[in-house]
Formats: sequence, structure tokens, C-alpha cells
Amino acid sequence: MPDRLHITGKTEDRPTDRQILFEGAVLSILAHVLESGTRIDIAASEYLAKFPIDPDELHIRADLIICVSDCRHLLRHTVGALGSLHLLLDDTTRRWRETAPSQRLSPQDGATRIQACIGNIRRAIAPRS
Repeated sequence: MPDRLHITGKTEDRPTDRQILFEGAVLSILAHVLESGTRIDIAASEYLAKFPIDPDELHIRADLIICVSDCRHLLRHTVGALGSLHLLLDDTTRRWRETAPSQRLSPQDGATRIQACIGNIRRAIAPRS
């Protein structure tokens, strides 16, 4: 599985960093799923075996599966017949990385990890003009 989007760093004391790690994992798993055709649940398990983000969190795998599935649907809906999913994912990843911390949704703001993740990636998929 490609690890080009994996983000490393200590996250024990910073929920914002954990959220960014989580969203980076979603984008990495999504890239792997689109490139290889691997099922989302298997890709999430493989990712967590290589990069155990928040290992004490019981629902991390389920949350990853939900977010990857929803974001794949968003990508497919956005790209339609006009382009390539891979190019759209690359553009989305670039815009996600360029998003200022003050522009990101966060669980600290009252959103769940899933809501924040899907919202942040949705914004990167279809930025406002």
C-alpha cells in the first residue's frame, strides 16, 4: 500500500494533530483503494497494521471505513464523466494539504471526527471559487 500521504508525528496531546493524521490516513487509504481495487475494509486494516494511528481508539477502523467510503462517493459524484478519479484525488489531496488550520473543521469545534473529516475533504474536493 502506498504511504505517500502518511503523516508522522507525535499526537498525544494535540487533538488537531490526531484529526490531521486521521484525515491523511483517509486520503492514503482512498488512493490505495482507487489504485488497486482493494476493498475499503481490507485497505483500512492494512493501513492500520503499518501505521497504527491512535491505537487506543476502539472505533478508528470503523471511522476510517465510513470516511473513505463517503469520500470515494463524493469523488465519483464530482468527477462524473468529465475526468479522472486519480487526478481529482491528487488535486483534492493538494488542496487539503494547503488548507490553513483556521479553515479546518475540528472535533474541538463540536463536530465528530467523521463529520470534520468528511467536511474538510469535501471542501478540498469542491473548493469555492
